[in-house]
Amino acid sequence: MRLSVACNFDEALLDGLQAYPVYEIYGKLTSDYFGGGRPSFYLPEVDRPGLERFVAATHRRGIQFNYLLNASAMGNTEFSREGQRHIEELLGWLDGIGVDSVTVANVFFLRLVKRRHPRLKVRISSHRFTDTPRKVRFWVENGADYIVVSEVNIHREFKVLAGMQQAAQGVELQLIVNNWCRQDCAIAGNHAVGLSAASQTGNRGFPLDYCSVICNRLRLEDPVNYLRANWIRPEDLHLYEQLGYHNFKIVERNTPTQILLERVHAYANRRHDGNLLDLVQNYAYPLEKMGPRGKDAYSTRRMLKYFVKPQMVNMVKFMKVIEFGKAMSVLYPRVGPNPVQIDNRALDGFLERFKTQGCQDVDCESCRYCHEWAARTVRIDPEWKARVQAILAELMDELDSGALWDPYLVTARQLAGAWFERVSGGAN
Repeated sequence: MRLSVACNFDEALLDGLQAYPVYEIYGKLTSDYFGGGRPSFYLPEVDRPGLERFVAATHRRGIQFNYLLNASAMGNTEFSREGQRHIEELLGWLDGIGVDSVTVANVFFLRLVKRRHPRLKVRISSHRFTDTPRKVRFWVENGADYIVVSEVNIHREFKVLAGMQQAAQGVELQLIVNNWCRQDCAIAGNHAVGLSAASQTGNRGFPLDYCSVICNRLRLEDPVNYLRANWIRPEDLHLYEQLGYHNFKIVERNTPTQILLERVHAYANRRHDGNLLDLVQNYAYPLEKMGPRGKDAYSTRRMLKYFVKPQMVNMVKFMKVIEFGKAMSVLYPRVGPNPVQIDNRALDGFLERFKTQGCQDVDCESCRYCHEWAARTVRIDPEWKARVQAILAELMDELDSGALWDPYLVTARQLAGAWFERVSGGAN
């Protein structure tokens, strides 16, 4: 077993990882010219001096550092003189401070790094959705040193996974074990592009994670989406090891240290007794486990920095986003137990069916296998669910109607009209 673990830039994490088979951590600056697979508001705060110090601290403990250059799109600036200047400057700096490898989501960056910075190993991002032997061979033939398998659609296709290992010709394939994106997500590509822009220096857009709002609503509407996600339970790692997979990646980079270490412990020991969401959910972290860096990630300072942009969106309407963030514990720590409970050990045996039958040639709604397991194992607090669904319905209406971008004068008139109607009604 070789574990690659998300970096939250807390040295206590490095100390805690010493007891486990962790060969690398991965992370990036809060923003840079490239951008990456997560928005800046989601990432721990770190500048260049801080990252350089952390790379050195990582190496002192015998662990490698993988830097993420995994933007799915850069607006074609990479093919301009200015873009090339920024790219070369950043790559030269990363090479100079001793970063061991980089992750890219662009064939040009793969070939560029291999040509201009040959010391650096290059990994292909999961956001390139590598899910067939032919795609594996393409990246191998273009010089990839590692390939992260698609995070949304292939983890339960065991025959395909076996074929991908054969095509890899010795290049190491890595599986993300605790991602919870919906199975065969139709908007994963759009999501990746939007996330990339939200961590690029100088980006002029607003970091609204629309795709995440959509997916959270779908999970609540149909809880089977919690189960047919692409996660791998610690108890099921042996099924993938039998296919030749030994390199496993643990997410996320916004996760507090205590929770990250609990996730590493579960996978290293191949067992978790508790809520499956403790391993896979990328928000709703409990307040008591946040730690100083975790609490700062959810601070008012960060909220103001990334979201208070009155020239971009209507801040009065934006309160719907804040309400959603509180109810789902997306923008705030969770207080109390998780309203969604999935007993991990109750899922023992869930993967048996997939050993002989995948999903790619089956209509999920006709099969109903995952639906039956969800009915037995997923428990959602009904009062919380009703409240959040009402909030999501209002939020989606604001977004899809364009009300989030209404002129302030229009909003003032609407509020005045609502006030007058209440007053008039009371008078009558």
